[in-house]
Amino acid sequence: MSIHSVINCIRKRPGMYLGGNSITALSHFLNGYTIAESDLGFDFQKELFPLDFHFMHDFVRMRFKEENNIGWCNNILNHCNNNEEKGLKIFFELYDEFKNIKMKRCYKAVLSDDNIQYNNNMQHTCKNGKEPVFKNPLAVYVIELDISAFIAAVETDTYIKLEHQFFTSLENAKRGSIPFGVETYFGKISEWEEHSENNISFDKIIKY
Repeated sequence: MSIHSVINCIRKRPGMYLGGNSITALSHFLNGYTIAESDLGFDFQKELFPLDFHFMHDFVRMRFKEENNIGWCNNILNHCNNNEEKGLKIFFELYDEFKNIKMKRCYKAVLSDDNIQYNNNMQHTCKNGKEPVFKNPLAVYVIELDISAFIAAVETDTYIKLEHQFFTSLENAKRGSIPFGVETYFGKISEWEEHSENNISFDKIIKY
């Protein structure tokens, strides 16, 4: 089951899964589930939407106009004066909004030999690792969402990898440093193709 299917099951019978109507218990349950997914090698999905649940942290922070990302659970609890039951109710309301996020438009850049070499040389990091961050990269994407936020993705020969935070602008997604924009990994990218939501698709698994 995907985590989205699990959340739908919990919504119907929270007492059976959580032992009560507690948003903190929900947070612990879902954290455990995502760790288990990763350990078992299920950290991917076949479609971009609904977005990977990890983006829920940034989504809740954005909705409440919080500067610091302390996690969706803590932000919701702060919003409802630590009322666990009310927090759980608010979570499902926000989650319904989150599930309905869609692509507004997409910007794609095919990587040049220089971009790929930049990644292969690890010029963007102080790590001593011998492997590049992305093996066999082909293209990068900046996806504008319909909630005034952007996400970035890197396509390799086998999968598409998402950067796990929202960006506040197209410029930040391309060139930002916190979180890392795509040029952090590949150096200057000069040519981007703009696509509408109806003429761009991803035919590889989405890793997160």
